[in-house]
This record gives sequence, C-alpha cells and structure tokens, in this order.
Amino acid sequence: MRWRRLWMGTPPFVAVSLAALAVIALLLAVVVQVAFLEDGRIAGGVWTLDNFHEIFRDDSAFRAALNTFWFTLVVVATSLALAVPAAFLVERTDLPGRGWVVPLLTMTLAVPAFFPAMGWQFLLHPRIGVVNRWLMDFLNLDAAPFNIGTVQGMGFVQGLNFVGLAFIMIAPAFRNMDPALEESAQVHGARFRDRLWCVTLPLMWPSILAAGLYVMALGITTFDVPAFLGMSNRTYTLSTFLYVRAQPLDAPPDYGIVGAISVFMMALALLVSWWYLRTIRRGERYQVISGKAYRPRLIELRRWWIAGWLFIGLVITLNLLLPLLMLVWASLIPFLMAPSWAALRMVTLSNFENIPWETFWFALRNSAVLTLAVPTLATLVGVALSWNIIKSRSRLSGLFDVVSFLPHVIPNMIFAVGALFIALFWLPTYVPFYGTIFIILLVNVVARIPFATRMYNSSLLQMHKELDEAGYVSGLEPMTVFWRIVRPLLGPTLLYAWLWMALLAYSELTMAALLVTRDNTTLPVYIWAIWGDGELNQAAAVSLVALLLVVPLIMLYFFLGRRAVMWQG
Repeated sequence: MRWRRLWMGTPPFVAVSLAALAVIALLLAVVVQVAFLEDGRIAGGVWTLDNFHEIFRDDSAFRAALNTFWFTLVVVATSLALAVPAAFLVERTDLPGRGWVVPLLTMTLAVPAFFPAMGWQFLLHPRIGVVNRWLMDFLNLDAAPFNIGTVQGMGFVQGLNFVGLAFIMIAPAFRNMDPALEESAQVHGARFRDRLWCVTLPLMWPSILAAGLYVMALGITTFDVPAFLGMSNRTYTLSTFLYVRAQPLDAPPDYGIVGAISVFMMALALLVSWWYLRTIRRGERYQVISGKAYRPRLIELRRWWIAGWLFIGLVITLNLLLPLLMLVWASLIPFLMAPSWAALRMVTLSNFENIPWETFWFALRNSAVLTLAVPTLATLVGVALSWNIIKSRSRLSGLFDVVSFLPHVIPNMIFAVGALFIALFWLPTYVPFYGTIFIILLVNVVARIPFATRMYNSSLLQMHKELDEAGYVSGLEPMTVFWRIVRPLLGPTLLYAWLWMALLAYSELTMAALLVTRDNTTLPVYIWAIWGDGELNQAAAVSLVALLLVVPLIMLYFFLGRRAVMWQG
C-alpha cells in the first residue's frame, strides 16, 4: 500500500521533472567546462581563457559573427515586413475567407526550412539559377544579377520561413486592440494612412518588437538555410562556423574552440532573450484593452480585398509554392536547365530510379523513430513539468518553470554540443550512446520541452481547481485524477502539440548534423550529404520523396489548425 500510494501520488511527476532538470543542467555544464579547459581536454586539462582569446583573434570567427549580425537583421526585417501586413489584413479588415490565412501560414512552418532553401538555390544561384539565366539572356548581362548564397540572400529565405511564426505572435495584438483610439482619430479628421502610422502601429509596437526579438534569437543560431545556401561558397554564420570547427575535413576537432563558440552563442541568445522578456513585461504602457465592453470594427476593403489576397498569395508563393515547384522541376531533369518546351522533352524519372534506396530506407527508419519517440517523450516530460508548475503547490514549482524555459532561450545546437562532449569524454566506450539514435533523441526531447510545457500550461490554467478537488473528495489519488479527469480535457492540446513536435523531429537538421555518424544518419542529414556532394538533381528527388511521406502529418496538422480557427471564430 505504501508503494502504491507513492506511485499514485505526485512523485512520478516530480521524478520526471527532476530528471529533466538534471539532463539540462548537465548538458550546459559540460559545454561551459570544455570552453574553459586547455584544448578542450577534460582529462588532465588546465583551466584557461585561451580558447576565447583564440576565437576573438581569429579573422574567420569575426567574419562569421559579422555575417550572423547582418543575416539576423535581414531575417527580422523580412519576416516582420510580411507578417505585420498579413496580421492586419486578417484581424482588422473584412477580408473574405480570412479564416483560411492562419492555417495556411501555419502550414508553411510545418515544411522543413531546407526544402525552400533548395528551391531558392535553383532559382537564384549565380551559375545555375533559372531566374538568373533568364535575366542574363534577356538583358544580355555578363554576370548574374542575384546571388542567393550571400548573407542577404540567406537572410531573405530564412525570413520567409519565419513569417508564419511572426504572424502568430502579432495577430492576437491586432485582434484584441480596442478601436476607440482609431475612431477618435477618425472623428478628428485623420486619414486612414495617418491613423495607421500614428495610432495603430505605435500601439502594436510591443508585440511587433517582441516578435522581432524572438525571431532574432532564432536567427542567431539557425543552421538549415545557412548550411544549404552559404557553406558551398564559404559564407559562414556562427552556427555553420561552429559545425565546421566541430567536424573539420582536414584536421582533428578543436573542442576547446567549439566550446568557446558555444558559450559565446549562448551569451548572445540569453542577451536577446532578456531583451525580449523585458519588452513584454513593460507592455502595460501600451495597454489598450479595458474592462469596458467594445466591439472591434473591421475596416471595409471593398474592391481592395483582391489586393489583400494577392499579398497573402505572394507570401505563400515565395515561402512555399515557388521553391517547391523548382524542386519538382529539378527532380525531373538530368541536369538543371530553365523550363522550356525543349527542356520538357528531357523530363525523366531517372533521378528517382537512381536513389540509393537502401541508404534512404535506413535514414528514413531513423527519422521515423525520432518522429514517433521525440513527441511522445516530450509530451510525458512536458505534462509532468506543467502539472508541477500549475497544479502542484510545491516549492519546486518556480524551479521547474525556469527549467522548462531554459531550452527556449539556449540555442538547440548548444545542447547537441553538450551531448557530444558527454558521449566522447564522460561515458565509457562500452555505453551505446555516441553514434546511436539515442543521442539525437535526447537532445531533440530537451529542445521540445519549452513548446510542450507552454502548450500544456495554457490548457491547465483553463481548468478550474474544482475539477481536481472533486476527484480528491471522491477518494482518488493524484495520478488517478490526472488520468480520469485532466487527461480527457487535455486531449486536443496533447494531440495538437504531438503533431507539431513530430513534424519538427522529422525535419530536424541542426542538432543531428553535429551528432550524426554512419550508424545514425537521419533523412535530413542524408539529403544534405547528397546536396554537399554536388548531386543537386538527385537531392531534389530525395527531398520530394521525403516530403510526400510527411504530407499526411502536415494535412492532419492543417485540419486541426483550421478547426481551432473555426472554434475561435
């Protein structure tokens, strides 16, 4: 009975939460330790600052940091320039069919970022880009007018990928704003343009700034797009520079430098995250929702609704349709050429027939394991943390809340570096961890904890405590209360979060690239390897097969997102 009461009480949730705390703390501690050891040697290493001195004296590290700065600025500018007008059209105008915009933009987030990056490479590469070839022939130019492999080009593609995320963060502010201030300005004779620039956008500034800072924190450590577009011409950001130093082709890895770069990236991300938190905490200066009842007034677009949908269509086309169409075209021709009637005669399925299917199925099996295991384990950990944060009155609730937020502000690549160091230096060789799928699984679960806990926290806060108390009065144990009362109510959120985390696990490249070996290759890493070998048309074919396999998950996520919008309406 004693053990039964212990199991049916809260200790299982506490144990899982403490285990998550231990893993996160260990991964971060080993990265910091290696950064301050001579040559990164844990065994017999001397504590020193030489690793930091070396990266600050390294011209290539300085260029990578400078590239990261400009890359991040372009990412933020691109995402906000498209997300803010889209949010305004959806929430403040009578745009016909605007309920479809949210799931459509959300669906663009479900497509892995490196797929559009490959498509844009086929469009705007200075040598093989279709658009560049057309412009050079039509205008009789000697050089390509565009180069997608520059810092600005990479930032543009990555910014397109973050439009949906910025839209989700900005749209609620437009939806909840009291239009009384705009109406007051209208009564005093202010034109629409003046009301927009002098009233609406200034009131939306905290939400826009918060979204920009959040995108900035992600842009500092993003890997997919810079890896596919920039590494071929040696245009490095901090994330790709860290990868090159961790896995050099012609020298042994310098783990001390890798640790120092990781700590530097960690400090940058924490600084931006602190700025983000400080911004949202000072939002009371811009409060525009009062206790008085108000009815949001939608702006009538009249015939301008056509322009509104043209803008939404342009965003989706640039973000998804145009790059994917180029992937389809590249996969159907033996070598890259501009679409034409003559090129149509060369359409073939040889790129699909020549795929090394044995290696493909092996990589797909590893990705399938991650797709199923990562969201399941992250759900278990997220539920345990959320229960302790929201429902438990323990003194550890605040600590668990901090733990669940840490992977949100620390770059995911840093956790991969920590797992790599633990596998190489801490664990004995007979422990099956390095080179297995379990090391990639671990860091993926850690990276998904913030999303899971934030989703479950919101749902648990909406459940009145009387539901739990009714179960306790009836003699139920805490775990029984959760299983019989809370779990059914939490079901839709659990499913929605599980699908999103499954899509992220399927397309994960950033962490897997640092931890991959021949025995744990995943599908994104396999596609990247083919791309790196110069087999661009075959890489496009493999990418389309991989995308077709995940279409059912994307459609299910789209369907659930559409139903959520209908429920809110």
